[in-house]
Amino acid sequence: MRRDGSKNHYFRQRIPLDVLDVARGKTITLPLGDATITKTISPKATEIKVSLKTSDPSEAKALQGVLAAKCEIIWQSFRKGTISLTQKQTNALAGEVYEAWVNALEEDPSSPEAWERVLEENKDVRKGEYREGKHYILPKKEKILKCLELRVGKMVDVILANHSLMVDEASRVRLLMETLDAMDEAAKRLKLFAEGDYSPNDLGKRFPKWEASKPQKAPKNSKPQVDMMKLVEDWWVESERAGLSFSTYDGYKRTFKNLCSFLGHRDAARVAPEDVVAFKDDRLQRINKKTGKPISPKTVKDQDLAGLKSVFGWALNNRYMKSNPASDVTVKVGKTQKVRERYFTDEECKAILTHAKNYQPTGAEKQQFIDAKRWVPWICAYTGARIGEILQLRKRDFKEIDGYWTYRITPEAGNVKTHEYRVVPIHQHLIDMGLLDFVSQAKTDYLFILAENAEQARKQVRTRRTKMGQFIREAFPDRNLQPNHGWRHTFRTLAREIDNYDPKVLDDITGHSSRTEGDRYGESRVKAKAQLMNKYPRYPS
Repeated sequence: MRRDGSKNHYFRQRIPLDVLDVARGKTITLPLGDATITKTISPKATEIKVSLKTSDPSEAKALQGVLAAKCEIIWQSFRKGTISLTQKQTNALAGEVYEAWVNALEEDPSSPEAWERVLEENKDVRKGEYREGKHYILPKKEKILKCLELRVGKMVDVILANHSLMVDEASRVRLLMETLDAMDEAAKRLKLFAEGDYSPNDLGKRFPKWEASKPQKAPKNSKPQVDMMKLVEDWWVESERAGLSFSTYDGYKRTFKNLCSFLGHRDAARVAPEDVVAFKDDRLQRINKKTGKPISPKTVKDQDLAGLKSVFGWALNNRYMKSNPASDVTVKVGKTQKVRERYFTDEECKAILTHAKNYQPTGAEKQQFIDAKRWVPWICAYTGARIGEILQLRKRDFKEIDGYWTYRITPEAGNVKTHEYRVVPIHQHLIDMGLLDFVSQAKTDYLFILAENAEQARKQVRTRRTKMGQFIREAFPDRNLQPNHGWRHTFRTLAREIDNYDPKVLDDITGHSSRTEGDRYGESRVKAKAQLMNKYPRYPS
């Protein structure tokens, strides 16, 4: 985003509700290119706002991704609450102050007298006599603590913010003291530099490198009352028989893995509605690796929350749980902006299909994957099928019926969204290009993936679908249209331009649901589908 009147882009992110009270008043450090910036979250703040100091959209996008990832780490540290530092961790953090001072000033260390003054002021701190601190009417220990905060408190805040740490009071006091000692060592080293002595010495060598505490393992006999991952599997046993698709199961399983990772446990009995809300907020702030943008509210609603509600709801109905913690959790989804047509233009069709036809592998690549890049975009273009349905085509699915060459899309081969088979005539252009010769010469049953059965095919298709999208992006970089699904819109768009076409026949080719109750009676035979396919225009080749 840009602020009115400014050319520079801004990063804005809402502070999750579950950490808002904790975050207010805290100082955080954020990366900005090669530099870092420190921000204190005000008592009334509801969001983080940072100028990216650039008007370049590409650079701004990269910076926003880094900042979003850093904020995610910070919110997670707030959720975990305060920690106690070990002595080694305390010394490591203090050592970072030493390194910062020495590295920043070794080239031009000022005068020896300046560093003598630093050392003298540090002595005043230890006596409780530093600057205005000496006027405090307090017990000796409290005066020293006040002076420590005056002298190095802000340095400590920055160190902790760099690591997204919240520490208890005892750890902070130790860190203040160790930081003052580190400041002494830095001053002594810089004094030597100022005197012209750059010879090696032992100053600063005692500081270890920072290592975060390793999470404690749960006791061996500590088992969740209701294992969330087992819940998913039990839910799937019943849901698969009810006709739900494998892709739904796969997506819900990923959601529960993410939830377990976020919570740090697998016990469904411990999940509260507040945990689901926090998980939702966390997901909304994560970056989609494919797009480089935050995960969309629609994805969180339709996949994450839908999965949690479905599986927890099943667990409630089957007496595994006493309540459904996700039942009332939702996310507001705005209407997606439409900035272009959903089908490929003639020029885009030509670019993608030419890219596929001319593909030459540049390294070691499985023959099935090479064949997929050459043939799958063309088959999608002439059928409007879902790309997963084409990727899982088998040699045995190609047959001549009533004088027409066809292929069969079937759940026996892998996942089909409608759970129903359909027979699709092959366009003459594909036959002229040699598709039938390619199929007859294929050495494996599955033509475009490495699979021997439907279960293996489901797993392979998910990976290859992504790879195919990346391949098409090489010729079609427009992110406003899905590279795989675009053919589905394109086929139906061009088919509507055929004189006297039958919408029911078109639905039966593409596998779309019938529009009316009457359309559900009867089916389109191969001849009717072939007649429409024969009228479908050829793409340039």
